Amino acid sequence: MPDDLPIPEPASQENSGSTRRIVALVAALLIGGVAFILVRSPSKQAAPTSGATTAQHGALGPEERAYLSNVGVDHLEVSRAENFLHQEVTTISGEVSNGGARPLAGVELTLEFSDEANQVTQREVRALFGPPGRPISAGDHREFEVSFEHISAMWNMRPPAVRVSAMEFADAK
Repeated sequence: MPDDLPIPEPASQENSGSTRRIVALVAALLIGGVAFILVRSPSKQAAPTSGATTAQHGALGPEERAYLSNVGVDHLEVSRAENFLHQEVTTISGEVSNGGARPLAGVELTLEFSDEANQVTQREVRALFGPPGRPISAGDHREFEVSFEHISAMWNMRPPAVRVSAMEFADAK
């Protein structure tokens, strides 16, 4: 048997280390790019608070539209704090009032955050007070609080525009 078979030399440590650095750099860039895209694109619908749900997302039928003038959103306050993960959390609190004659089982709010030019930079939808919670009685009001872990960096730091985008009557016929 011939002894002159070539024995491949192991790859040099220097070459292997360079390859690992390049692979790690490419992976970091890919992960960073995906994270940037996710952070820059506002969420279409945020998760409801307290497991609350309302009627169909954004649904205002003829009955609800006629009743809309009886539902108010007042006393808005914005606060910012750092959570235990050192992330800044923005909290919007306020009060929903039912000035009409029908109890409300659920209310959905759309919050629009704007920039210095008053252009909407982020739109969030949150469901409040949905079943199985107790309804907002006629003539009553209920405090609410919603939190956001991310708001567009272009936000002008003013309270968002808030509107009722859906509601559900407790005495649905």
